[in-house]
Amino acid sequence: MNDVVDLVLSALRAAGDKGLLIDEIVTNLKTNAEQIESTIAQLTSEGLVMLKQEQDEKRYTLSDQVGDDIEIGSLSDLNGCPCFHCLKIGKCGVRQPDSPIVCKELEDWLLSTDS
Repeated sequence: MNDVVDLVLSALRAAGDKGLLIDEIVTNLKTNAEQIESTIAQLTSEGLVMLKQEQDEKRYTLSDQVGDDIEIGSLSDLNGCPCFHCLKIGKCGVRQPDSPIVCKELEDWLLSTDS
């Protein structure tokens, strides 16, 4: 990661759940607002930073996935997922008669996987 990304992540980590406004980040880091905004946009798209809308304020906080003990998943973690061989997959969806929300096979598979 580059220096600005590291500085933004450090500032957000220090702010905790309260989060920071863009202006606060710019002031704390004494950096160009445009550069901070593009860095925040990048980190948000990567899922590392979340936007917390509070009335007219947009505060940014670290996502839950940012930490020292992150485990990165892979496609092999989906081994055995019943969706991959389900005959109803073409008609499956939220608010449909066949839905992942009410699928017994999916529920059984999720409960049987080790966490």
